[in-house]
Amino acid sequence: MVRGSGGAVRTAGVRVAAVVFALTWLVYPGFGVPDLAVTWDPAWAVALNAGWGLLFTVLVAAAFVRIAVRPQRSAPAVVQLLCVAAVLAVSAAVSFEWGLLLVALAVAGETLAVAFVPGREPLTAGGVRVDRPLAVLAGLGALPWLLYAHEMYAANRVGLPDDITIGLDHYSVQGAVGLVLVVLSVTAAAWARGRRYVGVGAGLVAAYLGLVCLAQPDTPGGLAPVWSALSILWGIAFGAVAAVRGTGAVTTDAAATPVPEH
Repeated sequence: MVRGSGGAVRTAGVRVAAVVFALTWLVYPGFGVPDLAVTWDPAWAVALNAGWGLLFTVLVAAAFVRIAVRPQRSAPAVVQLLCVAAVLAVSAAVSFEWGLLLVALAVAGETLAVAFVPGREPLTAGGVRVDRPLAVLAGLGALPWLLYAHEMYAANRVGLPDDITIGLDHYSVQGAVGLVLVVLSVTAAAWARGRRYVGVGAGLVAAYLGLVCLAQPDTPGGLAPVWSALSILWGIAFGAVAAVRGTGAVTTDAAATPVPEH
């Protein structure tokens, strides 16, 4: 009984912490929602704001919300957050935006703070089971997204003053968006347990970014019209396939994973 009570308290603490972390990335200092709110205002660099807002809202804040809602079934959210943290660290080095390394450490530290909830499924749940349709889509998107990330990192190194948030040049984060889409799409294709959650998130990011760029093709950090349309199509296709192909994997893993007693 004591052990069960202690586990319940720890779980409650994780839930509260995850909600607080989500709010910080949504509002301050993450500015996820404020940046998304201006993505249709031509007075702003809408593509750069969309990239920043999508990364910190869809991929970071939403993952913490997932942990708060389903702490014992949070492996996909935890893995996604660790992927984002790793990509941000790489982006800091490649773009010479060293302040971004602090953001990467913050995401990683907060993730570890809420990852070890009592009874949480292992991060290896489901194992590696490559899904061929998703693998094909991930392969088709890999080179274009890597090239896009390369261009954004180069722009950051030049120091184009198009948009700055919390002292960070948006181009470094925009490059991180391109790179993280490659990482998450490969993860979704290879990892059955995280297929639906990770894949749908990656698809949403790609589709929305493409839509913003298609609406305003001359925006800094934007995609050309053809690539914007392809980004929308790729994002919708990847998210839809991940949702459908991931349903069976989630059901199977849920049946195989025992529910802990508290």
